[in-house]
Order: sequence, then C-alpha cells, then structure tokens
Amino acid sequence: MRKLFLLFLLQISFAGLAQNKPFKVTIAGGYSSPTYRSSNNDFAKAGFVYSLEPQYELDKFIKNLDLGFRLEQAFVQRTEYLDKVLSFPTQTKSIMSGALTANYVIDIGKALRPYIGVGVGFYYAEKSTPIYSSISYPLPVTTSIGGLGRIGVKYKILHVEAAYNLVGDTSVKNTTSGLTMTADNSYLTVKAGLTIGGSR
Repeated sequence: MRKLFLLFLLQISFAGLAQNKPFKVTIAGGYSSPTYRSSNNDFAKAGFVYSLEPQYELDKFIKNLDLGFRLEQAFVQRTEYLDKVLSFPTQTKSIMSGALTANYVIDIGKALRPYIGVGVGFYYAEKSTPIYSSISYPLPVTTSIGGLGRIGVKYKILHVEAAYNLVGDTSVKNTTSGLTMTADNSYLTVKAGLTIGGSR
C-alpha cells in the first residue's frame, strides 16, 4: 500500500512538472456497480471506485489520441450463484485492474469535449468460498484478461465518464454435488476526476 501511495505521489509530482508537455495523469473516483443481478435473493452491492491513469498525448502522430495505463480498484460485491438458481454473498471485497487504454477526444470546437475510449488489461479479485448444504465451492483467486469501453466529456481539467468493464466469470464445479458455482466479475462505473499536466 505504501509503495502504491509513493508511486501516486511521484506521478502527481511528475505531471505537475509536465505542464504543456504530452505527459499527464488523470485521477478519478465515483460509483461502481456489478452488471449481473440475481432475480432471487440478490447479494450484489454497488460501491466506490477510484483510478489513477498516466497518459501520453499522441498529437504528433494521431491528433486528439491519448494512450494510457489505468490502475483501478472497484469496491463492488459481485454476485455468486449456483447453477444460475441460488445466489450467495461473496467474500471478495473489490476488483483491481491494470489496463492499457486509448482515448480519442472529439474536437467539436467548444469548451466541452466529448471522448470515447477502450482498453485491455488484467483484472484481479480475491478468492471466495460460498457454502451450500454443507458443501463448499472454493472460487479461486481471479486473474483474468478483460476489456473496457468508456464514454465521457471533458471541461478544462475536469471530466466525467461512464465505463463498462467486461471481465470473465470465475467458476468451479463440485464433483460431489455436480453443481457449478459461478461469480460474475464484470462491472460498471461512473466517475468524475481531474487531469494534471498535459498540453490540452
């Protein structure tokens, strides 16, 4: 945790020195929610999300395109369900990710600048062990490749965006019961933030 905080401070300091340069750092926080909801005894819960994203402006090559690396942690409680019938509370408290991103800012000649973006990277979630009828279904630690799509709007150094994170499910089949426990790891976010550094 201390190393992450130190990295955060170093990136902020670097971005502060990089005004009118192609390097910048975006900081954001907001609301996150699991995408899957059970129709029966749903235990999924929304929560807080924060992210840190260093970016590089590629204006010399492709105008209005930013490449970045997004670090994010979403405190969502995902849905875990047995053969898509019974749902269970998860022991996994958050989903973390590191993703390469590309944002394209749409130049409409106004102060408000909409943008769209995509990304791909690794997603991580802790293990969870739901129990049903005295039988445990140990869902392992999730380390999965996933993707994201987002849309947003910028105003000076401020921005607001919505994003969908598509992450593979985690599942385990119990040989005794023959039933499969599945955890849906995909989630949505709505965040607001600011950008430090950069030339635009």
